[in-house]
Amino acid sequence: MQGHELLATLNSLTAHRAVAAVLRHAARHPIIDPREPLAAELTAEGLQDAEAFGARITGFDRLRVFHSPVKRCQQTAERIAAGAGRAGLAVELVGPQPELGVAYILDQVETGRLSGVHGEHFVRLWFTNQVPVAFIERGPDVARRKLAYLQSRLRDPSDSGRRLDLHISHDWNVIILRELLLGVRHEEAGWAPFLDGVAFTLEAEKLRAFYRERKAVVP
Repeated sequence: MQGHELLATLNSLTAHRAVAAVLRHAARHPIIDPREPLAAELTAEGLQDAEAFGARITGFDRLRVFHSPVKRCQQTAERIAAGAGRAGLAVELVGPQPELGVAYILDQVETGRLSGVHGEHFVRLWFTNQVPVAFIERGPDVARRKLAYLQSRLRDPSDSGRRLDLHISHDWNVIILRELLLGVRHEEAGWAPFLDGVAFTLEAEKLRAFYRERKAVVP
């Protein structure tokens, strides 16, 4: 099962009243056309992994699951919720959130073309401002909006017990957050795996980010 590294991080944070993670969806079918990256849905293995991931969440009293508007993120959220529910966790499947999507891609055709040409190196070109802003917004601007959304959800009142929020999103969003907040570059750490992501806590208005052995207070 994929996602065990993130699960280990989440299960180490159960002393906190509210914990969140932005994570990549489960395994999907290959993207045939880079100009249409949102069409690919989960594989059978991805569906199974997502449910197993949910079943292995421990130490929390309540789970809320949010997802991007893309089908594979919805599928991941539904399977995680099903697994967690069967394991006895109180689950709320909140539904689609535009903030978890990729609306910052302003020109899907040109961005897809460049991504197809450069592969994973496209992200480095993007982060070093070598991709026109008419095609895709700057990484720091994207990160700020993702963090504002995340903090607003972490501040939601919790009725009782310890709450975990899972925000199912896409690889680029995970890569943005883990590099800009924690200095994790994909050239060194590898691409963001399926069901992997960055965890967060909010205590005394201090947002903290966690990825593997790294942690940082978010400015």
